[in-house]
Amino acid sequence: MSFVTKDMYFIIAIFPHEKCEICGDLHSPVLKESVQFHDLTELVLIMDKIMQDFNIPKYDKKNRSFVSDYKSINIPLEYQDLNSGNFERYLDKSLKFPMESQNIFTVKVMYRQHCTWQGQIVWIGQDKVRFFRSDLELIALIYSTYNEDYQ
Repeated sequence: MSFVTKDMYFIIAIFPHEKCEICGDLHSPVLKESVQFHDLTELVLIMDKIMQDFNIPKYDKKNRSFVSDYKSINIPLEYQDLNSGNFERYLDKSLKFPMESQNIFTVKVMYRQHCTWQGQIVWIGQDKVRFFRSDLELIALIYSTYNEDYQ
């Protein structure tokens, strides 16, 4: 897997659930198929595993390091055979990925430093763009739109 990109891209579709839990599908240009998640913690763990597997964005662990054990993720992740020639094509295709949900987000993780992520989230249906400074803030942004849309 030799391709050049400094940011990792994800598409998240949140589906309504009768128990008011947040669940949905995660897609990325690096994945062959979408992956289902059943809560926001699982979503973050899957996203983190994908970024660790590709080391994108490059992880800055000079100040702190937290070693994650991904044994709790029992979801098979199958990756595309990516190179510098086809990454842009997969990215374009991924951003147009059809998902049957009103709550669709694109997430661009630009940095992984200080044991967390920094990047941008776009709520597609509402044309809202926000920047986040941590994965916890990303979860809060997703959760706040869920509350706004379903309450």
